[in-house]
Amino acid sequence: MKRYFIILSILIYGCSSTVPDEYVLELESLKKELKRTKSIARSAVSQVNELERKLSKSIIVRDSLLIEHRNETLLLRASDAFQKGNNAFFTKNFNKAIEYYLKTIELRPNDAHAYNNLGNSYKEIKNYSKAINAFQNAIILKPDYASAHYNLGIVYQKNKNFEIALDSYRKAARLSHTGIQKWLKDGGYYW
Repeated sequence: MKRYFIILSILIYGCSSTVPDEYVLELESLKKELKRTKSIARSAVSQVNELERKLSKSIIVRDSLLIEHRNETLLLRASDAFQKGNNAFFTKNFNKAIEYYLKTIELRPNDAHAYNNLGNSYKEIKNYSKAINAFQNAIILKPDYASAHYNLGIVYQKNKNFEIALDSYRKAARLSHTGIQKWLKDGGYYW
């Protein structure tokens, strides 16, 4: 039995010395593979971060382009409505002109010319209170707008508010609207 034990010990020792070498080689191979995989993963994470940064930047650029496009579209729609309002006014379709000028103001609320033309349209259908309001809005937006002051004077004159009308005409004349200056001088008014 002792002999079997020695043979068995030698066999186990022999096997045990070769088995760890295979495991050590496999373990070393796995360590190298793990190291290579970690390097690839770090590179991939770095690339993902770079792509996320580029994507974020492109989203910002896209959003600014969309906003710019939206603003340009609104300006074009406002200009289109303004021109349609002018066409309707010149063809004496004043109610349609009012619709278009209101649309222009909705799209471009700081457009003094649209308010002035809206006031002229209201003046033509004899809605003087709305005309006065429109001309005053034009003047608020553009205080040196001689035509709006002049048109406001016309509406006040039609409403028999001669003092206010004259004051509006004077303001228009001071703003160098030559037609108004001539009209006032011909009427005997001087400022």
